[in-house]
Amino acid sequence: VHDHKMKAIMTIENLTTIEDLENFIRGNQVIAFTVLGDKNERYQFIQKTLIKFRYMTLPKLDKGVVNRYIRKVTGYSRQQLTRLIKQYKLLWIDYIGYGVYITYTLNFF
Repeated sequence: VHDHKMKAIMTIENLTTIEDLENFIRGNQVIAFTVLGDKNERYQFIQKTLIKFRYMTLPKLDKGVVNRYIRKVTGYSRQQLTRLIKQYKLLWIDYIGYGVYITYTLNFF
């Protein structure tokens, strides 16, 4: 994707570091994205993002960056996202407790 000046524009899939997310949140980076449509798309995006950034292992400040990023893309409020992440944490603890890693789509949202 390119803008009118032929500069490359990143997509949200190209965001791979916490620094990338911070730049996106601040608006320092030109990124092509659309707010996700239906609830299932948003839930899948949240789940993939939490897994991609290994949310459960992040320090508190980095979790805050991931939260702000997800809120910007999904349009969810802080309270809605907190509730969804809490559900994710409970499942993560259950699965890790049994030595199984989450590698498939969960329907917990």
